[in-house]
Amino acid sequence: MNRPKWRHPYVAYSGGAAAFLGIAALIGGISGVLAALSLAVFAQTQFMMSDYVQHYGLSRRKLDSGKFEPVGSRHSWNAPHAMSSALMLNAPRHSDHHAHPSRAFPALRLNHDMPMLPRSLPVMACVALYPRLWRRVMDPRAADWRDSAGG
Repeated sequence: MNRPKWRHPYVAYSGGAAAFLGIAALIGGISGVLAALSLAVFAQTQFMMSDYVQHYGLSRRKLDSGKFEPVGSRHSWNAPHAMSSALMLNAPRHSDHHAHPSRAFPALRLNHDMPMLPRSLPVMACVALYPRLWRRVMDPRAADWRDSAGG
């Protein structure tokens, strides 16, 4: 597809961010801009932490064709805890989201063939802040899943 550079999605993202910072400046001056930037950094950190926890130690096998196997339910950690699922729009049902990307978040499911975190996603994100404890908890689980997948 050969579209003009100004129609690239990142132009819209950057424009939206600039507009948001402009509104923050109008409302709160430099303090408003700093508050908006702080909130953006916090939100991005939370997103990256969730991504780290939900994909830690799991990988897809490389096929003979040189491509990687399709994303399946075994390729991300899940948390079967009802309260965190309710509070996080079923984000802890991450495997089903990858396996069925068009499925609505309220309809995401958990199955027995999906790796499960030992605690809720927010608790595991806090555990991940302590690498020695994180590795002690998660490395054996990740190794078990790799071994059971044959790769």
